Amino acid sequence: MNDDKWEQTIAKRRQARYRENKIGCFFIIIVLIAALIGAGYYAYYNHTHSPEYTLKRLQTAFDERDVEEIHKYVDLKSVLSPNYKVLCDDIFAHDTIYTEQERNVYQTFYEIIEPIITDGTIQSINKYIQTGNWQRYNYNSMLKGRQLGIDYAELINRSLLFNINFKEVKSMEQIDDTHVAVVLAVMDKYTETDFDLKVTLTKDEDNVWKVTGVDNYQEYLNTISKLYHDDITSYLSATKADLDRSNARFGQLQSEFVILAEGLKNNPSESQRALLKSYIENKIIPAYQDWYNYLQNNQIPLGARHLHELRLESASYSIQAWKKYADGIYKSDYKELGEAERIHNKAMETEQKVTDTINNMPALFMPTVD
Repeated sequence: MNDDKWEQTIAKRRQARYRENKIGCFFIIIVLIAALIGAGYYAYYNHTHSPEYTLKRLQTAFDERDVEEIHKYVDLKSVLSPNYKVLCDDIFAHDTIYTEQERNVYQTFYEIIEPIITDGTIQSINKYIQTGNWQRYNYNSMLKGRQLGIDYAELINRSLLFNINFKEVKSMEQIDDTHVAVVLAVMDKYTETDFDLKVTLTKDEDNVWKVTGVDNYQEYLNTISKLYHDDITSYLSATKADLDRSNARFGQLQSEFVILAEGLKNNPSESQRALLKSYIENKIIPAYQDWYNYLQNNQIPLGARHLHELRLESASYSIQAWKKYADGIYKSDYKELGEAERIHNKAMETEQKVTDTINNMPALFMPTVD
């Protein structure tokens, strides 16, 4: 073999080895890239299917008012249903006014309406997430007022749900492969009391961690409710003398008004209607306004805020109702009189809530027990 052919053969072998080495390097690079992608995906999958990720996504979802995202990571029915029973047991725990038979009937009634209450509470939570405010139900809602047989709004107030403010995640502990215990720092907005709320996260069949339980809700109720009770007792004691004086004044004015109105029953003249209007505007309304102003300027214990706000609301409704009534009487305007009656009913409903709160009523408008 001459030199030229030998050199050509050597060159071809070099080119073949170069191509082989190039292909080998290429496959090695592909394998490395695949390994990196696999490791990255594995790390990403583990991160996005971890309890920490769930808590992070929940905080972001609350900030962004994303209801769908929150439902992805919180099983609300699993959280609410057992704690609804805790609430019902707590409501009847200190009951002293019902017989054993009545109590059993009422507790059975609460059990029957549990699905409606749970669904309604989920609706409330959804609205709160979307708007940042707890909704008031309209008159067509089953949960409005006492159409259901209980006062839903007051039941939720008793749950303290509306008053819980989240602060931070304090700790997290792995229980087993599918359960994690998390401690959340929360605060009751009325008493400004800090509390460690313990929740459970459970991994579902898709390896997504969800909040499935609040484990020490009973302890939370006991702690915060006692603070409310103590503050309400102090508040009632401090305002009793002024309340008694106001009630005596209201009673006297009411008696005088009834006597005055009795003489104007049959087709009263304009001057008679003007007299009645003047009495309302110069006597009755100022009395309610004085009581409202007293409440506004009164220093109250933190845990009595809800009761205090109900009293203010009741006084405000009464002032509005009497104003409408005065105008309706003077103008013989039945529309104004109808509006006065509607607002008066709201005042009476709110005053009933005041009484229920003071008496710590365990059940509202329950079925009659024979």
